[in-house]
Amino acid sequence: MTDDGLIDGLLRSVRFAQAIDRRTWQSVREVFPGPAFDLWIDGFERVAAKISDPAAPFAFATGSVEVARLHGVDLALATADTATGIAKAAGPEAALRFLSTLPAVAALLEENAALRIWLRTVEEAATLAPGAASLIIRASGFVLGRLSVLAFRAWAANGIRQSGGDAAKAALYFAVTDMATLKAFERDPDDVAFTDIEASLRAFLIALWKIRPVIRAASVRPGGRVMRRASFDGAFIRVPEIYAGYRGAAAAAHYHAVFAHIGAHLRYGRAKFPVGSLRPVQLALVGLIEDARIEALAAEEYPGLRRLWSRFHVAEPGTALTAELLMMRLARALIDPAYVDDDPWISKARRMFRDARDQWEDPAISRRIGGLLGNDIGQMRIQFNARSHVIEPSYRDDNLGLWDFGETPPEQAETAEMLLEAVRLNEQETPEGSERRERDDTSDVSANRAGKLTALPEDAGIPIARRSEWDHVGGLMRHDWTTILEFKPKPAAAEAIDAILADHADVERRIARLVKAAKVSRPVRMRRQPQGDRLDLDAAIRAMIDYRAGLPPDTRLYETQEMRARDLSVLALLDISESTRDRVRDTTTTVIALERAAAALLAQAMADLGDPFALHAFCSNGREEVRYYRVKDFTEDNLAVVKARLAGLRGMLSTRLGAALRQAGAEIATQATHRKLVLVITDGEPADIDVADKRYLVEDARKAVQELARQGVDVFCVGLDGGGENYLPRIFGPRNHLMINRVEALPEKLPMLYFRLTI
Repeated sequence: MTDDGLIDGLLRSVRFAQAIDRRTWQSVREVFPGPAFDLWIDGFERVAAKISDPAAPFAFATGSVEVARLHGVDLALATADTATGIAKAAGPEAALRFLSTLPAVAALLEENAALRIWLRTVEEAATLAPGAASLIIRASGFVLGRLSVLAFRAWAANGIRQSGGDAAKAALYFAVTDMATLKAFERDPDDVAFTDIEASLRAFLIALWKIRPVIRAASVRPGGRVMRRASFDGAFIRVPEIYAGYRGAAAAAHYHAVFAHIGAHLRYGRAKFPVGSLRPVQLALVGLIEDARIEALAAEEYPGLRRLWSRFHVAEPGTALTAELLMMRLARALIDPAYVDDDPWISKARRMFRDARDQWEDPAISRRIGGLLGNDIGQMRIQFNARSHVIEPSYRDDNLGLWDFGETPPEQAETAEMLLEAVRLNEQETPEGSERRERDDTSDVSANRAGKLTALPEDAGIPIARRSEWDHVGGLMRHDWTTILEFKPKPAAAEAIDAILADHADVERRIARLVKAAKVSRPVRMRRQPQGDRLDLDAAIRAMIDYRAGLPPDTRLYETQEMRARDLSVLALLDISESTRDRVRDTTTTVIALERAAAALLAQAMADLGDPFALHAFCSNGREEVRYYRVKDFTEDNLAVVKARLAGLRGMLSTRLGAALRQAGAEIATQATHRKLVLVITDGEPADIDVADKRYLVEDARKAVQELARQGVDVFCVGLDGGGENYLPRIFGPRNHLMINRVEALPEKLPMLYFRLTI
């Protein structure tokens, strides 16, 4: 058959084909040869069926052809999944916008990896912020013409976080009316950002100052005002994502100087200074003297800090006489004993600071010396512009954490505003920094979801949390020691799970009856009972009153406690390490097959009862790669999809159980039920490639179980390895684990679990 005859046949047989002209069909046939054409037809029909707009088939055809020509057939076929995913999450209008934008974006992005990142970004944006998806896609061409795809991803993540679901805020941010906002995300390949070294900076603060504050990268807001200096308030620290002018090792050293300085404030500072009647120049100088005071004390305790900070003091004597330059020279004079500056004002300040050595422990000297020096500036008729003033050197914070503005009176409102403006970036200056995701030690679920917008290759996981780890040898907790990466489960044929349920229908019914019969909830107090374990005092008093009044007393004088409802959420955590490929002892069944069967039966029973139930899995490849898979989340009710994901799980890598338990605990902590249970299904002793001590991860897992218990989360283990008796009691306790080697044993063993939950 000729190509024309084939195309005629397609136009007659393929659904929705009437929306596409012959020329477009010819193009499709040319760029999707052989089996790829059949795959394209499948994608075409899915797109046309999912997106009701009559323009969708033609938009998909033209867009996929353009992608195939520029980036290859595989990426072109992947656009069908992206379009249907956007349609499902954000609606057909956003999906049609995506298809219409696709050719222009494909032409802008020269590398296949870049286009793949853009596809993932817009699909994830549709899931995280459905109302903003169309705005992000519409702006893609404009933004990608000015930023890299990674910067585009950071820009989108920042906007989603800033808008917080507010349509008006999203429209303002994604309108991209000025270049200032976009420039905030420009980044040189050699730049070192805060998020690149965040873990080491947190460890540095803990080691140096023994503090663990909440740290966040500064957000970029519409209008392009970007934070230029770090800021702190109590135990909360915000830092710029990038400091302009510092790259590589110098940038890392600069960040360490920033955190060492703020840590010194938190260590040696006291109550905030009241603003009172101080003028802007006095506020700036009090802050400068306070910076010098806390650094001097810190350098006495840790002399190496003086070397760290001094490298960033570059002011020279004899420069133009302006207030800003004088302050830079003074800052250097107070930290560098070898610095020579003959200016009378600087010499006076240096002498006053040194003469107050015995009072350095008292922050009041900063206010006294700074106020006097500010008066001198006024008498010298040197102008000071608070709105353009930026604190130098750049590792120092904005000093807002030093001041108590209180209820600022009208006459001081301008002073407070000037101080606030002094640390903000002028719109005409070039901003630096890019916004990625915010990380918080609380690790709530929304934060976990926002982490999905971190730019990563398709076959890599998405960092969603940093977790602590217990070092039993040193007896210390290594904070933020492990990285949790979320991986998307690869689905397989769900028929395999259906076959398991069919083969074990009797087992599933027995499990369902057992789970249903267990009343796991808050105990309800039952009063006025004919018998019970304690006296009902109110009933007893009422009976005595009736007796003395000559009335027959009520004999129901007792009270009991009963479980009358169900109030339990369960998170089943599957170990899918490499060892699960082995056969269960004394059987012909692999461990992963037994895990899959046990999980399927439990999931079916829980789904039938309506209890909140999640099914997650994990494995690891060292502490920086603890893989976490969401097979089923608490709010997910599409069992067909869950079965496909469960069927697709494969055993690989190692078993860092403690990190996975802490992540599971954070996930289930969001449930509002009375009892929360993490049910671990595992086959082997915790182990990982970067740990030689066999006890290390066992003790860490034990510590994680204890932590969850203090948070009100029960942890129970179903072991699938006869050797587990050697270590499971150590991790979970002698009564919180059971061993099975066949799925039929679950109904026999689970009563132990539910008995523990009901006492």
